[in-house]
Amino acid sequence: MVQGIYRKTVLTSGMTLVTEAMPWRTSVAVGVWVRSGSRDEPVEWLGISHFLEHMMFKGTERRDARSIAASLESLGGHLDAYTAREQVCYQARALAEHLPEAVDVLSDIVCRSLLAPTEVAREKDVVREEILAYEDNPEEKVNDLLAEQVWGGHELGRPILGTAATVGELTADHLKDYFWRRYRPRDLVLIATGGLEHAHLEELAERMFAPPAGESMPLSEGPPPYRPKIQHYARDLQQLYVSLGTRGVADVHPDRYPLVVLNTLLGGGMSSRLFQSVREQAGLAYSVYSAQEFYRDAGMLSIQMGVSPDRGREALNRTREELDALRDAGPTEEEVEAARSQIRGTVMIEQDSVSSRMNYLAHEEIYRGTHTPPEEQVKKILAVTREQVIDVARRHLEPSRFSLAALGPAHGGPLGANDWPTD
Repeated sequence: MVQGIYRKTVLTSGMTLVTEAMPWRTSVAVGVWVRSGSRDEPVEWLGISHFLEHMMFKGTERRDARSIAASLESLGGHLDAYTAREQVCYQARALAEHLPEAVDVLSDIVCRSLLAPTEVAREKDVVREEILAYEDNPEEKVNDLLAEQVWGGHELGRPILGTAATVGELTADHLKDYFWRRYRPRDLVLIATGGLEHAHLEELAERMFAPPAGESMPLSEGPPPYRPKIQHYARDLQQLYVSLGTRGVADVHPDRYPLVVLNTLLGGGMSSRLFQSVREQAGLAYSVYSAQEFYRDAGMLSIQMGVSPDRGREALNRTREELDALRDAGPTEEEVEAARSQIRGTVMIEQDSVSSRMNYLAHEEIYRGTHTPPEEQVKKILAVTREQVIDVARRHLEPSRFSLAALGPAHGGPLGANDWPTD
């Protein structure tokens, strides 16, 4: 695996710059990360992080919305953005020769957006439509319902988009106030990878970025103690959508790598236990998989599936059997080796992409404040033993500690405690 040259600098303003220079690449990926997300919003401004992300593309002191859209598109590049629970990201892809243009437009939208009242009013309609589309997507909706149950009213369980009601109450003044409190220099990280020179990007960033000065706003506190819940939400759908979830660990927890291996062999692909049992052997679902989420102070392990309404209980029984089997007997040595190899391949293939490398650097900086080369991450994965996987399986796969959220019809009535007993 060929590695670039990693460097980190704190700019005069207090903003952090991290780069991986790869002189042989002809393109660059560059992004600005905000070190807070939807979990850090005041409850009365639910959805403001995502709405503010939208508004950054609606006009600055030097560009209107059309000019922002065309700024890199006309050069063959593109701009994008997303809001997550613990960060907001604005990113660009461009040819290496167009790095100055990419930094110019990113600094413009992140530091000089107008947040004009007329644009705010217009964009509310766009975000409302996005919320409605999300509500109409049962796979996304059931995962949000599960998050509400697992996080027990904590900010991690709130919808990233907000609600139509909370977004409807947001004003230009609210957005400006939140911008000034959340986009401070120490809240921002500029990450770039590809055909670039660190010193050149540092000079561009010092000259172009001017975030508002001041102290950072505190982040939200950790979630309360967990108690599993079961809820079935009726909806007229063709399938029954089921999400199961339990608390996991924080991003920097020692269990992280054994849990990643466990998740991979449990439901991380077509050869996983859940896929083979629930879909291939029993034909109960088209899609069934497990996932891990790691946050700064907590985590979640979840299982998702869509099944026929008359076979939901059978699918749950199959799932419970697989969880019990992993807890009781553990995986085979061959399964652990296959999972380690799968993860290694995924990590190494991602290194072919400058965008993936940028995202990797951002994750390392935001959650660890340092840089662990991908080769070191691979070594940690390959060092995970069967005994470690058995240990985390016994501690994290107790079925009674999983919450259950179901959306859609179920023959025989709503799913309840008899179908998935909890503590």
